[in-house]
Amino acid sequence: MIAFHATVRGARRNGLGLLLTPLVLLRRVVQGLALALERMIWRELIEDEAPANPLVSLLAFLLFSGLCLLASLQGAVAYVIALLLFLLPMEWLMASFGYAAPVQRRVLLQSWGERIRLFADTPGGSERLELDRAAITAVRIRRANLELPPLGERPLGWDLCLAVADPAGEHLLARAPSLSGAWQQAHALAADLGVPLQLAGALNARQLAGARPGGPQPDDVWRLEAGASATRLVRSRRGVGAAQWWRSFAEQGSYLLFVAVLNTVMVKYGGFLVWMFGPRLGLSEPTTLVLDLSLPGLLSLALPEWTVIQTLLVVAALGAAGIGSYRQWSPQELCLTDDQLSLRRPGQPSRSLPLRLITGALLLPGPTPRVILWSERRPPIVVDGLSGEPEAAELLEKLESVLGPPQG
Repeated sequence: MIAFHATVRGARRNGLGLLLTPLVLLRRVVQGLALALERMIWRELIEDEAPANPLVSLLAFLLFSGLCLLASLQGAVAYVIALLLFLLPMEWLMASFGYAAPVQRRVLLQSWGERIRLFADTPGGSERLELDRAAITAVRIRRANLELPPLGERPLGWDLCLAVADPAGEHLLARAPSLSGAWQQAHALAADLGVPLQLAGALNARQLAGARPGGPQPDDVWRLEAGASATRLVRSRRGVGAAQWWRSFAEQGSYLLFVAVLNTVMVKYGGFLVWMFGPRLGLSEPTTLVLDLSLPGLLSLALPEWTVIQTLLVVAALGAAGIGSYRQWSPQELCLTDDQLSLRRPGQPSRSLPLRLITGALLLPGPTPRVILWSERRPPIVVDGLSGEPEAAELLEKLESVLGPPQG
């Protein structure tokens, strides 16, 4: 007899989340304007690409000039910078404290002989399902992604589902915060039901090859080293470090650097506009304006001044990029011997799987892709901390070349 029960929790904005929502939206507007300005400057000054609509560039320039002039006249530059820094942690606060975890589903699964009964209670009602054991085709693990306004779709753990052929569909049974926790529950249930254990949404090397675009692929990151007693796949720090660092900087450090540069530009450019238009606005004309037209002088208009606050902002931007990309920099090694495969990482215990228990190598795509050495009888080995899907696809192809085609 099988008696499986679990409580599945979802996510819903709480009172704090409702208060943080307008601040999160404001931060996203500021971040969007910063990225749009960065793309505009890059295309016009670096790539020498004419804008599709010059009127948009003119309006953006006039809007920014008006903001700098107003901030300088009112002495509000420091307040603008303080507001931007205040908005910086809003998304983290929203993700960490802006949602409650109400009960989404209570599940009870029971069996009598060849009959299976599923009872599911939800806030909207109850579900009762009775079916033959032969109708159950698999127990599946899939990534749980939920729409969390205003953050958008976010991962919320791993779902354990029951796949049924008649009537066809999937039934949510449980949710775990980690893949290992979901695997433990799913493995026990699949063994009791006598059905396969599957990872939903994963691709093998052949499926991935058909989905990848043609053309040249990125440089190798994983180096294959064949030895007398073992074959090793070694991750080269040099092959991924620079590209991943810049990607991480763009995602995590650019906002702080934008604030630092904006502070300098608003002060200097706003002072120039006050000097130029101040008399027309009825203000007393400034006596002097120091303007260096040399290349270093022009560059200084956009470079942060090395005051204490500017230095702290730049250091924080570089630190955010470094911390964010630390895992992507870390070297990793997969070692294949005659009877097992091991994953080794600095500062972490080694993970091993017997080769005879490895079903195959799979890729879970997404913003944080993972390569998974899947097994239905032992907890799988997860290779994460990858720089992106190109690196994950490269690793998957090389793993299949040394492991051979999937066994199941």
